[in-house]
Amino acid sequence: MKFTMSANNISFAQAIGLAGIITVASSASLAVHAAEHDLRIVPQVLAGTAGFEPGVAMEWRSLDIGHLVVRPEIFLSEDHRVGGGGSVLYEFQDEIGLPAGQTLSVGPRLVGHNSDDTGWEYDAFASYAFSLGYVDRPWRHAVGALGALGVRDDRRHDEVNLGASIGAFYSFRF
Repeated sequence: MKFTMSANNISFAQAIGLAGIITVASSASLAVHAAEHDLRIVPQVLAGTAGFEPGVAMEWRSLDIGHLVVRPEIFLSEDHRVGGGGSVLYEFQDEIGLPAGQTLSVGPRLVGHNSDDTGWEYDAFASYAFSLGYVDRPWRHAVGALGALGVRDDRRHDEVNLGASIGAFYSFRF
């Protein structure tokens, strides 16, 4: 299944990657100018059915809304092309009895891998984070694990297959 935008012959995955870059830039700009937001930059590595994909995400939390996390991401696909997408997550801590300094975030994720073998992927996504301290600035630094399970576009065989990834991340809170 190959998606193209005929005007400029841009693939669907390239369009998602560009949208991810624009979303990251606009999220960063908005969050830096508004003190009631929590913005984190998140270098990450994921490996799974779509290959090895190092990248970076932005996590934006509105302190007015509560536990909602908007997480655009960009990464290099297995073919060294830029892929991207995003997720909207709900962050749990007190609701499920996690210790202070730990959170679990879950929600849907849609990405375009932009590789020869893999196109889009739609997943259930989870992130488990551990704060690395700082009494005066909690969550300034954190590390954690990522996981995704869903369906992905297998371009080579023109079918939809299981998509699964695991990974790790570091986050820095501005």
